Amino acid sequence: MTPIWRQLRWVLLGGVALVYIVLGFLASSSEHPPLYAVLVGAVPVAAGLLAAAWRAPWRYAATLLCLAAFAAIGWHIDILLSHAAWLYFVQHAATMIALGCMFGITLGTHAGALCSRIARFAVAETLDADYLYYTWKVTLVWTVYFALSALISLGLFFGASLEAWSWFAAVVTPVSLGVMFAGEYAIRLRALPGRPHFSVAQTIQSYRSYTQRRDCIE
Repeated sequence: MTPIWRQLRWVLLGGVALVYIVLGFLASSSEHPPLYAVLVGAVPVAAGLLAAAWRAPWRYAATLLCLAAFAAIGWHIDILLSHAAWLYFVQHAATMIALGCMFGITLGTHAGALCSRIARFAVAETLDADYLYYTWKVTLVWTVYFALSALISLGLFFGASLEAWSWFAAVVTPVSLGVMFAGEYAIRLRALPGRPHFSVAQTIQSYRSYTQRRDCIE
């Protein structure tokens, strides 16, 4: 891929992300959101459920059951529209909790931490103890971040206005995720000088490689 097409791809992805953020805010902060905004928010949930159903032991039955549930929701779309905020809340809070658990359960050892495992896919050479200790601390920071995000989401949804929660979920969360990735990369350059480093795109690709290998083993 040429540099110009790589840049255009990132611009396109950024534009899509911005549209999703705006639609998410409109749908989750309104008592009567537009249908298209709700459907955009429902797509990630539907895709995740379909993927989980397809990976289940009884994949065909699970997938058919999932599709039947989608059809039932579509038949009663007015119920979905009247509870759009709950759809976005469950999606946001559940994602934060799931990611926090996914990172947290790997903190038992430096080498076994999730960020350490991802780093081994991104870096060709063997990682020393200092590097693994650093990636363990990064895993801990991500665990704390997701736990705090889940708690704030719960607190705002049940204890503040819908607009305040929507602002946090639809705007603050994606922006803070970007800050976390950029901040970690800047800190890594200073904390581990002269060591091999990898970009955010390489991190995502390494995580995909890690999950694919884990699925093959399982």
